[in-house]
Amino acid sequence: MRLRTLIYGVVSVLCLSPLAAQQVVPTHSVSVDMIGLMYGYELPLGDKFSLIARAGTQAGIGYSSSYSIWGGSESRWSVGLYPVLSVEPRYYYNLSKRYAAGKNTFRNSGGFLSIDMQYFFPPYYRRHIEGEGGLLITPFWGFRRVWYEHFLFELGGGLNLSTPDFKSVSVSPAFDIRMGYLF
Repeated sequence: MRLRTLIYGVVSVLCLSPLAAQQVVPTHSVSVDMIGLMYGYELPLGDKFSLIARAGTQAGIGYSSSYSIWGGSESRWSVGLYPVLSVEPRYYYNLSKRYAAGKNTFRNSGGFLSIDMQYFFPPYYRRHIEGEGGLLITPFWGFRRVWYEHFLFELGGGLNLSTPDFKSVSVSPAFDIRMGYLF
């Protein structure tokens, strides 16, 4: 209980810190993830916090192979295209430090910690996929850069916690590359 109180206190002080020279700004973007196309809106919630809402399409791609003791083998690719809604609270931990050092902080260019929560609806295209969608929660560390006022690049990594049926949870590594256009 004391740890939770300490965490709430630290987060509250960071949110209200008068030392923050650079603030999070709102942005609209269209981005291409490694395997999807998304529209996103980032809403500032304080000097260092924001909430990003995204909607779009994500692809699920997989390869499986199996071998039998009797010499038979089977391998196949599976593909699905899913409509996705996503909400991502984000904490930009180094905007003030980058701003003080004269580095690029334009449109929230900095390092961040986040928790991306995505809901995948049933796929509108599928090949060798049996799933019907589900929930994916990903704690992330990453960085974001905006160049020439409009070009967005994000790179991040974390841990996927996914539940297709809300009864079981699977864990896997997460890696994300996002390129986009801010307007």
